[in-house]
Amino acid sequence: MRRFLLALCLSACPPVLPQVDAGPAINPSWKHAHNDYEHARPLLDALDQHFESVEADVWLDGADVGVSHDGPPFKGSLEALYLDPLAARLAANAGSVHGDGKPFFLWIDLKQGSAALQDALATQLAGYPFLTRFDDAGELQAGAVTVVFTGDGTAKKALVERPAPRPYTRDSNDYSASDAPADGKWGYYAVNYYTFMQWDGAGTIPRAQKLQLENLVNGAHATGRRLRIYSNPDTAAYWAEAKAAHVDFVNTDKLAELAAAFTP
Repeated sequence: MRRFLLALCLSACPPVLPQVDAGPAINPSWKHAHNDYEHARPLLDALDQHFESVEADVWLDGADVGVSHDGPPFKGSLEALYLDPLAARLAANAGSVHGDGKPFFLWIDLKQGSAALQDALATQLAGYPFLTRFDDAGELQAGAVTVVFTGDGTAKKALVERPAPRPYTRDSNDYSASDAPADGKWGYYAVNYYTFMQWDGAGTIPRAQKLQLENLVNGAHATGRRLRIYSNPDTAAYWAEAKAAHVDFVNTDKLAELAAAFTP
């Protein structure tokens, strides 16, 4: 039985990540609303809990960009649910989402890879001057809101190849310790928790798993990128470990609970 379990683990267990000295954490952990549009009041419920990051899944809806998990019927448009409310919020809060001068992040999950959706997104986002602008080398002009494309790999890579300045950057859903340094095209990671981790988020995290999480975070930071982990255990124990390890975006569907856990 032991030999069977060892063979199973060797074939299926996540790889042990190399230790990386990334130096000091490059920024604090932010609260991230996974599938934010599924809440009763998209964006607004997250803002009420002082979240710094939200995620919207998008599809082409005629000539517009619709928000939903599985396509029509849509919850609304990207502009109506997110871009226009953020613009209004900035106007009321002295140019920052929470009135504190700190950044805010809008993750746009591309559920389709079509050129038409890419064109619609690029056109819409260009019309919002408060978005961070990027050139090929890095951040060109910091804005109150940073858009990160996630989802369809072909589409997000094509979008960041458009001429600079661009009001967005992209992530990668794959991480390797040998990845090239970050640039203005690729500044983020969004990785599946169970690609690297086994702890179920209950009780005390095993020492080896704690080191694994730290190695993932430090490795991402060593490239100059910020890290979001998804499909994670949505538990207070995991949130505490993620924050302690300086995971940049702590992912949840439980807005009020995570906000309370982050309250000093």
